[in-house]
Amino acid sequence: MLNRGCILILLCFSLFVSAANAQKKKTNSFFFDTDISVLDDKQKESFAQFVTEMDSTDIISISILGYCDDRGRKGYNDTLSVQRANHIKGLLKERGITTDKVRLLTGNGRVKLTEPKNVTKQRAYNRRVDLVIEYVKKNFNADKSILSDTLKVGDKIILENILFENSRSVLLEESIPVLERITNIIKEKKQYNIAILGHICCNPPGKDVKDFETGEYNLSQARAKIIYDYLIYKGVDKKRLTYKGMMADFPLGKGEKNDRRVELQITGINVK
Repeated sequence: MLNRGCILILLCFSLFVSAANAQKKKTNSFFFDTDISVLDDKQKESFAQFVTEMDSTDIISISILGYCDDRGRKGYNDTLSVQRANHIKGLLKERGITTDKVRLLTGNGRVKLTEPKNVTKQRAYNRRVDLVIEYVKKNFNADKSILSDTLKVGDKIILENILFENSRSVLLEESIPVLERITNIIKEKKQYNIAILGHICCNPPGKDVKDFETGEYNLSQARAKIIYDYLIYKGVDKKRLTYKGMMADFPLGKGEKNDRRVELQITGINVK
């Protein structure tokens, strides 16, 4: 559930965005059954979704780190953890992600329990591979003309450079200053009522995908809502705004990257 606390975190992020390009690391984990070195169908589905949102042109390096739970012999777990890491590398290759950017692939063997409680949950978490992606963090700009005075009801504007972490309803830090400027523009253009529309790619019509942040299958809606919440928190009149997840129902036909987008749609014009 996206709440005011999330917005405060976003605002804090904006204070630390560098004026120059920087490097950034993000980690996502994929989980394995006991004594198994391949993902099950559900985890493969999550992996496939994650890869569709990867922009390989921005990737600097990839690290693949395999782990096992605390049961079994050390040598066995060392081997199994490497097999799991190699399985993820193979899936990356199958999905068209060049593996020449894999700078580190290792099996770290077994992970000890940290406490005597929740043993089953701990072990399930420890049977995993961490996929660590280092990529270029860019500086983005907002187009000051996104809301001209000639817009009509039904017109849509794609929010360029409002980007999210892979398969999550979490904005990239470099998008926060852009959203701040867009918010100021929306506050100035009081004549427009606006719907925030979240889109995803690569999915059958009428079906949303999992938000890795919450585990709920509502990623397109959750991304629209984080923008909605931010605008309201920053002072845009709630009566002017709505939000909706559009799933993958409206592809643009210009490639996957363009289908993963957030749009503003003019839903009403207030007479001055």
